[in-house]
Amino acid sequence: MTRRWYEWMAAAWLAVGVAGCDAPEDAAVSEELPADRVVEPAAPQRTLEVEASAELTAHGKELVSTYQCNRCHGIPSIAPPEAEYDCVGCHLQILGGTYDATPEELAKWQGELRSLDDVPTLAHTDRFQRAWLVEFLPDAHDVRPALLASMPRFDMPKEDAEALAAFLVPSAEPEAPALGDAARGRGLLESKGCGSCHRMSGVPFLPARPTPTPLEPAVFAKGQKLAPDLRHARARMRPASLVAWIVDPQAVKPGAAMPSMGITQEEAADIAAYLIETPLEPVPVLDVPTLPPVLERAVTYEEVYDRIFGRICRHCHGDPNEFIGEGGPGFGGGFGFHKRGLDLSTYSGLRSGSLDDNGKRRSVFKPIGDKPKIVAHLMARHAEVAGQPVEGVRGMPLGLPPLPLEDIGLLNTWIAQGRRGPAE
Repeated sequence: MTRRWYEWMAAAWLAVGVAGCDAPEDAAVSEELPADRVVEPAAPQRTLEVEASAELTAHGKELVSTYQCNRCHGIPSIAPPEAEYDCVGCHLQILGGTYDATPEELAKWQGELRSLDDVPTLAHTDRFQRAWLVEFLPDAHDVRPALLASMPRFDMPKEDAEALAAFLVPSAEPEAPALGDAARGRGLLESKGCGSCHRMSGVPFLPARPTPTPLEPAVFAKGQKLAPDLRHARARMRPASLVAWIVDPQAVKPGAAMPSMGITQEEAADIAAYLIETPLEPVPVLDVPTLPPVLERAVTYEEVYDRIFGRICRHCHGDPNEFIGEGGPGFGGGFGFHKRGLDLSTYSGLRSGSLDDNGKRRSVFKPIGDKPKIVAHLMARHAEVAGQPVEGVRGMPLGLPPLPLEDIGLLNTWIAQGRRGPAE
């Protein structure tokens, strides 16, 4: 079910992008949800957030280094990381052709890069609700459906999340404005072409239409890529900031991917009312896929390396003596995780295993339940995407889409067949 659901969503998202050019201006506003559908209630009344303490804010700034937030995000008051730790910067240099490599290497890498080229900056973050960040940071979920990568699941205690949230949102919350008419807001979302970039899960499908102001292709493409699911707006944004953002995103965050759409204050209040007050259908519960059976044919290490270890794993689990950089967070530690010393760039490194929390070596083939440890972590990523994380097992690859089941089955077969090395 999971794979079919993703394929359906991908098709629907593609249809949104295509329909944005052809949808008629006078298309009818979508019908409301049937009365017999179970829905989540609208957001309850909440108390305005007060200014965070200077001590907590300062501690949060220190924790940015611990969790290496600047490896992916630009943060105005935080210096960018050293080159070997700069994940996004490295990708942008490769795509821009400025990375120090041969033309042949650049061409190869440019054809392989699929993620971490567009990442939102953590600037003007006082538009967010601090309480949402406290819940989101330790248990991140996918906010931007069109981005391949998502926030990783950190090993973060709540007190660290509170400090980081205070650093990102130190200010007191402004008084919430009066909201407008939710029904008019729904109509405005459609007539302004919001569905060309955004989707809003939990409500009737938001159709795509041409935006009233034509957008440059590059601006439109980036907006589509970074557009969040509007389902999260009520918990994620402070109401006053949400209205201001709808009126003029560039005034709230200069350089934001969302352009100004010529929306009035009254129209913004109507749209905000729909985003905040409309009941939502619950997030669907997805099936967690099962591991394919062991293959009957022989599987070689070379095949497994080409399909799995060499294709993706070695970027976070690599020997720094073999590859440019520091070996990745899965080797030397990072993002708040312990050093694991796991080198998946070579057969000998794979057999050497990883380090536990006490610095002792352990096999990546030791069973977790009915699966080898390395297979259990790969399958756990499927469970995380389905909304059912596995207690004590962090899904891999961290923050990226799960590996195809057939690839994980290939690895499991190689292990079951005795995990023979190269040319054995």
